[in-house]
Amino acid sequence: MYKVKLYGIIMKQVYLFLTIKWEVLVLKKFTNIVSNLDALKLKKVEEFIYNNVDDKVFILPKVVPFKGVNTDMLYIKDNKILFIKFMDTTEDLFSFLDEEILEIMKEEFELMCENMSRYFPQIAYNYVFVMPYIDYIEDTYGMDDFVKENIICGSRVKELITEDDINFDQYLKEANDEISLSMYLLRICTEYFAFTTGVNTSNKLKKISFHDKYLDYRFALMDDEQIVNIASANYGNHAILGGSGTGKSAVMMGRVIKLSKIYPHHNFLILTFTKQQVNKYIELLDILKVDTENIMVYTFSSFIFKLAKINNLVIDYNLVKSHYDKAFANIMKQVDNSVKNKKMFKGIFIDEAENMNEDDIKLIYQFLYSSKRVFNVNVCKSYNINNSLNIYKCKIKEDIEYEDELFLEKNYRQSEEVVDFINRFCDRSNDYIRSLRDNISSTIFMKTKSIYKGGMNVNILKVDDLDDQIHSVIWEIQHLIKDCGFKPEDIAVVYPFNKKKLKNGKMIYFQYMLRKSLEDADIAYMYADDTVTNLTPKTGVTISNIYSIKSLSYKAIIICELEMLYNHKVNAEDQDYQVNDFVGDLNKVYTAMTRVENYLSIIVSYDRDSSDIFKLLMD
Repeated sequence: MYKVKLYGIIMKQVYLFLTIKWEVLVLKKFTNIVSNLDALKLKKVEEFIYNNVDDKVFILPKVVPFKGVNTDMLYIKDNKILFIKFMDTTEDLFSFLDEEILEIMKEEFELMCENMSRYFPQIAYNYVFVMPYIDYIEDTYGMDDFVKENIICGSRVKELITEDDINFDQYLKEANDEISLSMYLLRICTEYFAFTTGVNTSNKLKKISFHDKYLDYRFALMDDEQIVNIASANYGNHAILGGSGTGKSAVMMGRVIKLSKIYPHHNFLILTFTKQQVNKYIELLDILKVDTENIMVYTFSSFIFKLAKINNLVIDYNLVKSHYDKAFANIMKQVDNSVKNKKMFKGIFIDEAENMNEDDIKLIYQFLYSSKRVFNVNVCKSYNINNSLNIYKCKIKEDIEYEDELFLEKNYRQSEEVVDFINRFCDRSNDYIRSLRDNISSTIFMKTKSIYKGGMNVNILKVDDLDDQIHSVIWEIQHLIKDCGFKPEDIAVVYPFNKKKLKNGKMIYFQYMLRKSLEDADIAYMYADDTVTNLTPKTGVTISNIYSIKSLSYKAIIICELEMLYNHKVNAEDQDYQVNDFVGDLNKVYTAMTRVENYLSIIVSYDRDSSDIFKLLMD
């Protein structure tokens, strides 16, 4: 798999297409930042600036350009940049610790200068400390130049920060080249940038695009709401909830990156359920050139196995091969009972938490510090397509008390037409489930709000049999490429399983049949597996079962052979486990549909009377 190692290498081999657009900004939203971490707490003077700053100024909050340098604000005007740190030091405290406080500020300033000279010598900048509660500094202890040039206090603060004008012009250095400045922002504010499918989510910067023979990917500055959510990282237990495409993983990764820079001597853990998601995190961190010395990324199972090996626990590999679930449960028990000194991480972040059971999360929770710790879980209940689904329990509420739940609604992935179609499916599915059972603890399918207008209509194509389905898939691919302008790598064909055993004992090898038809039609294709991510260069149309497509997205998706799903009919008289299994298959349909960005086609051979699933899709 092609991987990018260093930005220096990237810049030599790609063509960078980038422009900057400074527009009227609504900065008041940054006053919504709420954090109990000292480095992220919003100070009164910051709120005042956000509410009164000139619309020509572009500000990013709580920027940590280097580990050990925590600034409150990156102030940008006319491509000139100023880092600002607000010191809430009182007059009494300063008079008691004046020399120590000045030395700390000077050391941080010198650390900033050293890193800037080493890594970004082409960038002009300044770094000032604002002390609104200190009238003047009487004794500079030999730091005259630093105090004069880089500390603003007393009446000078009142002159710069008023309701009529916020003006730091006298502290701004030379203007920077637009492209160099934007690349610099991507490097030092990595947590505020997201991988994008091509549509820009911010009105501050246009997207940054990288192109070469093998790669074509883009990053865009997040919108204000996402930046606020990242800067609002808090101690304690927090859940991030939302439907597909709402940026849960982006917010989580942003928080991890920011905290890893604020606390460079502490470790942070990202856990996911699938290897594919792990690979996605690792590749993004690698391409963004994040210092991952104190960031670990594992699947839950690989983390448990790693702990078992490090602590010399007994692993019965024969049992692992023959009865994996039983063997893994035994290893988990050993880890729980035998591993001492579990307080390893200041922060643990669990993605795809809907696939983990209560015992999994309880065990991982023990590896957090006893105090001043950060615990985040991402949950989308309709993404649970594994055996742990239980619609009658609210998983994240069982054993750990969460201080708040952040609900995300904006859909950053899909067009308006696709979102509307999926939302209608969500409404019908939720209503249908409630008509069967009135003891469901929470809403299973969460709707989203598209931020991209337009898009292509969703098509449901009714055919007669399996052969017609495959022929229709081939026709759709050819139509998308020849008539609609899609590239083969923009397209994925998704089906439930590679093969399925029928009740009569026969086996349908659907993937083999599809491959044969693609080859006969001279259509290049590739498989989706654990190594494939959105950054992986594609070599044709992607074909995938629903499990392998879960962390990917494509401009166009053709869903077929949903008839392979096991639970097409259910009614109120059925037992709870049957209703639960039916919802599990609805989750699979939801997962497949939410992988698309712009064009969705669903090919079916059942009708509404034969399948409740198709009825919920078609009504």
